[in-house]
Amino acid sequence: MSSPVTKTSFDPHPDTLITAAQRLARGEITSRQLVEHCLNKIETCENARAAFTGDFSAERARQYADAADRIRAKGYQASPWAGVPISVKDLFDIKGQVTRAGSTILADRPPALSDAEAIAPLRDAGFIFIGRTQMTEFAYSGLGLNPHGPQPWNTLIDEGKAIPGGSSSGGAVSVATGAALAAIGSDTGGSCRIPAAMNALTGYKPSAGRISRAGMIPLSPSFDSVGSIARTVSDCALLDHLMACGNPGHWSAPESVESGLRLLLPTSFVRNDADAQVLAVFETVMRHLESGGIEIVRQPLPLLQDIADLNIQAQIVAAESFHYFHDDLIHHPDQFDPRVSERMMMGEHTSVQTLRQLFIERQKLIARFNAEMSGFDAMICPTTPILPPQIAACIDPDSYGRFNRLVLRNPSLANLLDGCSITLPLNWKGLPAGIMLTACNGQDSRVQRVARRCEARLNAS
Repeated sequence: MSSPVTKTSFDPHPDTLITAAQRLARGEITSRQLVEHCLNKIETCENARAAFTGDFSAERARQYADAADRIRAKGYQASPWAGVPISVKDLFDIKGQVTRAGSTILADRPPALSDAEAIAPLRDAGFIFIGRTQMTEFAYSGLGLNPHGPQPWNTLIDEGKAIPGGSSSGGAVSVATGAALAAIGSDTGGSCRIPAAMNALTGYKPSAGRISRAGMIPLSPSFDSVGSIARTVSDCALLDHLMACGNPGHWSAPESVESGLRLLLPTSFVRNDADAQVLAVFETVMRHLESGGIEIVRQPLPLLQDIADLNIQAQIVAAESFHYFHDDLIHHPDQFDPRVSERMMMGEHTSVQTLRQLFIERQKLIARFNAEMSGFDAMICPTTPILPPQIAACIDPDSYGRFNRLVLRNPSLANLLDGCSITLPLNWKGLPAGIMLTACNGQDSRVQRVARRCEARLNAS
């Protein structure tokens, strides 16, 4: 049973990436003030502190902030984002730090000699990495739980501790509590979008080949992608642009699609087994979007049932993760979260022939999706069909598996179909849920523009 929802009181950072850069340029705030706000949250808010692995230096962050302020005071600005603090998932190499991927197995690895290729352009743009964020071990779950600790929890539910969503759990909590202005994460089956939706944030999963994954510990190369969590579509679009293109000087916020917007809402599958409260609010929001001139076409999408029947993604992820972590699974089985190792071991006996057939079937599904989306700007549906359950309710293995399958089901469609996808907060009395837009591969700019239009309409409610 899902958690009761009451909006908790916390003080998020008042700025987005965009507004922080604007205020820095006008001299209204300093980078040191931005950093001190984040550090204060980490020091005084237990949940914000739990969002981080401990791999951060307050003094180093202050030194970077002071340097950015000195340069800006002299009238020189290499980048408008210089001195803005963000967090990075413990899956990406950061020069001089150990990348553990939420595990104890990798704790003895040497520090990274260079930044991951997705992270390097962010450093070049002047962002301050306020800290590494907690995650599900090896990113293999949508619930955001990790027995190795620390364990962040949902920022919108007051009664007990509910799941934060995962696997980029700490990233979402760092932004929601104000300990970072945005977060870099990974998304293999919804790992940016699930925690974003469950903490009333925006989360983006780009087309998988858009951003390099070099220097990122993989879970499943067939589905891994580099994403972001922030407060607005523009912030996510900015981070996506920098990681994909590496040029802060040639970026402008995506313009909203103002006319002719046509969205496909599947009438089955994505709504199955949904919480009544999620569906009720989702339908209210759909009517609100329609009243703002957005056409929403409700019709079946038979492709989705075929996806459920074939179970392609689960088999490929298990096989690829098993082979990547094979030696550790054999030699250090007791160091794994058993909920993770059990899923990896399911790929032990998947043959090369079986994998080849799964890849063929996946390509057929991608082709069908591209054809069936003709005439639509994006597919729209609830990001997750359920509200965040209590952490205690996920201890039982059967309940853990059931909740995990439910929260992953809708977001993982974009990964399987090689598309791009974004979740927007429902913005309805702090409901920890979202609406998700998914488009075909390579349509990243388009789906960001569509999301801007929906975001503006949601904010007008």
